[in-house]
Amino acid sequence: MTLKSFTTQHKTAAGNMLLEGAAPKAVAQTFGVHVSTIYALRKTLGHGHAKADRASHVVHLRLSDAEFRALEAFVVDAGLPSRTAALRSLIRGATGFLELRRDEFIDLSEVRGELKAQGRNLNQIAFALNKAARMGGAVLSPADRAFLTGLKQAYVALDGHVSGAFREVRQKGRAALHAATRL
Repeated sequence: MTLKSFTTQHKTAAGNMLLEGAAPKAVAQTFGVHVSTIYALRKTLGHGHAKADRASHVVHLRLSDAEFRALEAFVVDAGLPSRTAALRSLIRGATGFLELRRDEFIDLSEVRGELKAQGRNLNQIAFALNKAARMGGAVLSPADRAFLTGLKQAYVALDGHVSGAFREVRQKGRAALHAATRL
């Protein structure tokens, strides 16, 4: 699939694929963009390493047939995209990081998306009210203004809490994994 433009929705979907463990090259092929675009997106979103000087390490291991079947079952049960993502999840769990399951991560992403949609709706309502007020068609009482101000503050606070929780879960996992310590 080749895209004419890499929209915000595409970037969100690509970011989710990266968080689920998909390789940047596979994500680039999925969206028909150059792999450097995906690496830039990953850097912008804060995916990957918390610090640039931390290197990645390739680990090779051999599993018995029973262990391999157990790993494959874990991949399916956890809804992970690959064995690599499953192993990464298991290692993070062993370091004390309570990683979100794929369905929980998707739920949190949907909450963030819905929250952003509600924010756009609030902006449209405020625009319409301001336009009507400029044309003399509407007059907002001080109580209405206070309500709208409180609504905006509540939205900003909720968005901050959800986004902060999202970042905190991811950063704790990175820090625990890189430090190789238990939380």
